[in-house]
Amino acid sequence: MKRAPGIILVMFLLLVVGCGTAQKQDKKEKKVVRKTIQVTNQPKEPEDWAKYYTKKGLDALQLKNGKADFKTAISYLKKAVKAYPTSPTLLYNLGLTYQRTGDNKKALEYYNKALELNPKYSRPVVNKAAMYANKLEYNRAIEVCETFLEENEQDKIVLSAEAGFYLQKGDYISAIQSVRKILIQDQKDVDALKNLGMIYYKKKDTGLATMVTVNTLSISKDDAGIANNRGVLFASKGDHSRAMLYFNNALNIEPTNKAANFNMGSIAMQYGDANTAFERFSMVLAQDPDSIEGRIGVALALRGQAKFVDSEKEYQKVLDTDPNNAIATFNLGVLYYDHMNKKVEAKRLFRKYLSLAEDVTDDDIVHKYLKDEVKIRPSEDDEDE
Repeated sequence: MKRAPGIILVMFLLLVVGCGTAQKQDKKEKKVVRKTIQVTNQPKEPEDWAKYYTKKGLDALQLKNGKADFKTAISYLKKAVKAYPTSPTLLYNLGLTYQRTGDNKKALEYYNKALELNPKYSRPVVNKAAMYANKLEYNRAIEVCETFLEENEQDKIVLSAEAGFYLQKGDYISAIQSVRKILIQDQKDVDALKNLGMIYYKKKDTGLATMVTVNTLSISKDDAGIANNRGVLFASKGDHSRAMLYFNNALNIEPTNKAANFNMGSIAMQYGDANTAFERFSMVLAQDPDSIEGRIGVALALRGQAKFVDSEKEYQKVLDTDPNNAIATFNLGVLYYDHMNKKVEAKRLFRKYLSLAEDVTDDDIVHKYLKDEVKIRPSEDDEDE
């Protein structure tokens, strides 16, 4: 299963700063003794200022109504870097924040600076690789990992990320090899076991997938990723009620977990709950603006909310990034045909979809659209009426 590409900000501990003075005495009182008491808890050393500004930056990144204050966060994190420019962690935090805004160029700049200070720092490597994976360039993502592993062959974080990229690519043999390199070092490595369970799931070996995932859950009961994976397995059996319980459990542990938010949104959309779906898919994009799946989900939810023009814009953003995305191509066609009275454009997209998609059967609905055999129920809230 696709894992989050190392998007964990490193938090610093910080005592709360406070200032105060002694209260003024009554002017009529004889022999008044005035003393000013100054609390000197302000940061003194560069490291202390870095911690102070980092805490401020991380506070700004806390989601409020599904959004983070990136401008304020970047301002404080830049001050942290200026106060202590030799810290790779501070550079990584700033790069990660830029990546969350969608500015990969700036993110890459700070990741590279972090790696110049510490060539063995794995987190920037994972996130650099994820930039390619988000564009479906899995070979380039794997190449970034392999280059790092040439000098750091036992790094479990990068090996785990590499396994995830192989999994996304569909190369299950190579994915298992990467996982085994981790398990040789630590048989109870949770990330490796999570990947192994999802590899078996993708190989349609539900029995092994369930066994590995349940065993992993016994090792780490408070891991959002494991809870999500249990939900995936139940969803694959059509047991959506139990799947949603596990997705909800994952979000109780980690409210910003991308996979659990996406999966909950997907099931909500299947049951016509466009509002919940929109909230969940929006949370995915708040964490990862490059997520193609998340943006398609937002577009679907907007269509479900009868916000057709907004939905069209989101599909166009996907196709600007990935012009041959079959799912976005088909769904934009449906939007045009069903809701925006653009049947000529819709049929062009449907024909393109047939050239892109694999295993399209003769009874697929796309053929019915092309033959005008799909009955459309007008929407009362259609924006174009």
